[in-house]
Amino acid sequence: DLTPRLATLADADLLLAAWEKWGTATPDRLVGDFAFALWDAAERRLHLVRDLLGNRPLFYHHGDRRTAFATMAKGLHALPDIPVAPDPFTLMDCIALAPRRGPRSFFVEINRVAPGQRVTFHPDGRIESVDWYDWDAPRDLGLRSDDDFVQALRTTFDTAVAACLRSDEPIGSHLSGGMDSSAVTASAALQLAQRGQRLSAYTHVPLPGARLDQWGDRTLDEGPLAALLAARHANIDHVRVDAADRHIGDDMDAQFHAAEYPPFNLCNQVWMTEICRQMQRRRERVMLVGIMGNATISQQGVERLPLLATTGAWPSLAREAIALHRHGWTAQRIASSTIGALLPPRLLDALRRRFRGKSPPRDLLAYAALNPKLVENPDYRAHLEQLGHGLHLPSPRSPRAHAVSILRHTDIMGLSVKGQLARFGVDQRDPTGDRRVIDLALAMPPHLLLQQGQTRWIYHRAFADRIPPEIRTQAGKGLQGADWPTRIEQARGTLVAELDRADPIGERLLALPVLRALAT
Repeated sequence: DLTPRLATLADADLLLAAWEKWGTATPDRLVGDFAFALWDAAERRLHLVRDLLGNRPLFYHHGDRRTAFATMAKGLHALPDIPVAPDPFTLMDCIALAPRRGPRSFFVEINRVAPGQRVTFHPDGRIESVDWYDWDAPRDLGLRSDDDFVQALRTTFDTAVAACLRSDEPIGSHLSGGMDSSAVTASAALQLAQRGQRLSAYTHVPLPGARLDQWGDRTLDEGPLAALLAARHANIDHVRVDAADRHIGDDMDAQFHAAEYPPFNLCNQVWMTEICRQMQRRRERVMLVGIMGNATISQQGVERLPLLATTGAWPSLAREAIALHRHGWTAQRIASSTIGALLPPRLLDALRRRFRGKSPPRDLLAYAALNPKLVENPDYRAHLEQLGHGLHLPSPRSPRAHAVSILRHTDIMGLSVKGQLARFGVDQRDPTGDRRVIDLALAMPPHLLLQQGQTRWIYHRAFADRIPPEIRTQAGKGLQGADWPTRIEQARGTLVAELDRADPIGERLLALPVLRALAT
């Protein structure tokens, strides 16, 4: 019995004890972010295991002479026989924003352990890859009524936040004006107040005087909304970050050295790294975030509409459509959300152009800076289709399918978290991606997400007393990088110089003429 020793037991000792009891079934019993290697001397097997969402990376090289593993590729590059060279196929999928599948990493001769996977090296030379989490089978949590699920969401979420608060140093949180980071920050503040501790809540605000991107009903400055949440807690120190002294591209080399992947969204990278710098100065070693909340605690639930249609639940569909209309949804929006997921993506795109005029483009070439010759290649198209990506993106047909598609598309996050920890000593932790919260979210009946015309129904029931109504009822989402037009103008010279650094692989993969034209 390890119970008397739990308070002082190292994580590695606890993990080893668990493996001795449950063997290869151990990962399915673990909670938290982890990557570990275990050598079974009796069976002569090496096991490499990674957590469900891949928040801790793990790589390996398997050659004729040896098998080596490391938490980052640079650990393997220290070996003289492993070349330091990019894998163009992985880079191509990365640029296309395609889901990561298979063992390939960003570097040749180095493979990755995929999120939620156990890779076993057998004495006969076989390499076995097993997904230890079953995404297709919802777990019966013994919850029956709506009230049971509401209470379970609240208590499970608070338990997940409490687990993320384990630290000997002060803690910070990223607080936008959205529902997920607000729920994380509120729960953390309540629990830290009981210990007499404070919480720094960091909110990015636009650069003073910057030209902002006017995009639909998006909130361009989330500072005021975040301030409403912070004002509810006497132990929150609200820190607004405009990153005025930082510029796009001023630390791309440092970012790549630490995280070892091409960073997405350089505009957001500016203020994200500035928050880390400020936390580092305050000796805050844990950053709480709510990145996975859209797939767990705050699913909108609109995918319930096509689910009702495909299952023939016409009376329920009619009631929800009428209720949504009363909540301000147009008939066109309701029809698009219901029928759109059931139509072939190309047909849906054509209908949108017909009835909306200019609509957001969904074709791969509209958002990926890939060389058009690659996109037009039939073999690459077939590859993307096999990944479930394709040139036109399909819409999920149920809330659960929508959640799973988000949760299984997070592999880059592990490299980002590891790079942030290496550069600033700040450990990013996300209670909305806690294993227990994921299990609960995937077990929720769809009517708990969309009910009587209210989207995110269960979120409002679970957190109404914690989250200001202005945050819960805002029409649009926040646009955290709304000052990007001005920042791009300021960084134009840096971006042109970066494009000029492209090597032959970059020349082959990227639509460099288009990018250069945009940058000049």
